[in-house]
Amino acid sequence: MIAGLVLGYLIERLFMRRLYKRDHLEQVLATFGLVLCFESGAKFLWGPSGRSVPLPGWLSGEVSLGGVALPEFRLFVVVAGLLVAALLWLLIARTRAGMLVRAAASDEWMARALGVRTRLVYAAVFAAGAMLAALAGVLVAPVTGVSTTMGSSIVIIAFVVIIVGGVGSIRGAFVASLLIGVIDTMGRAYVPALLAQVASQSAASAAGPALTSVLIYLLMAVVLLVKPQGLFPAARR
Repeated sequence: MIAGLVLGYLIERLFMRRLYKRDHLEQVLATFGLVLCFESGAKFLWGPSGRSVPLPGWLSGEVSLGGVALPEFRLFVVVAGLLVAALLWLLIARTRAGMLVRAAASDEWMARALGVRTRLVYAAVFAAGAMLAALAGVLVAPVTGVSTTMGSSIVIIAFVVIIVGGVGSIRGAFVASLLIGVIDTMGRAYVPALLAQVASQSAASAAGPALTSVLIYLLMAVVLLVKPQGLFPAARR
């Protein structure tokens, strides 16, 4: 997490700071380019093959809730996610630092006129985001393993979450992530079984995950049609 914090700060200073006045599309393309560069660098240093990460010994058991056995590590990930979400909301909505972040995001020139060091605020926010991305990698590593492309499959889903929830809205991101997670889980659990009623088992198993992904993007399309700003757009004053 410390390495992610430092790396995020350096990336913001060297690359992203030059793009704030550019179009959002250019910023997205630049970050995707950086992702490809980092993936290629990781392959060069450690090779293309993935590596498994063992579960922590103190979280390798199971907990019985209502007669259902749940892995302790999965519960730990859920609690950690909820804790991070709560702390982020408290930081942004209830602290002076959060007030400065909201001011810089809402009206940079006015905030700068009032003495806010907006460039430092942007760097701190970007570095904090990189640190949280590193935390997410640590939490998911024992579940999926570690590979150079482990973040690529998450980037698109994260983009959908932001669009559905509303750009700049913590509440929107939280609600949208839960909604998309439920759709993805329920789809993977029940869509193959429904397809098996009209197709072979092998065909249903192969097509089920693809149709589940279609449901996620269909949700995004519906939200864009009904509420282009997202379910919970950030307040603008």
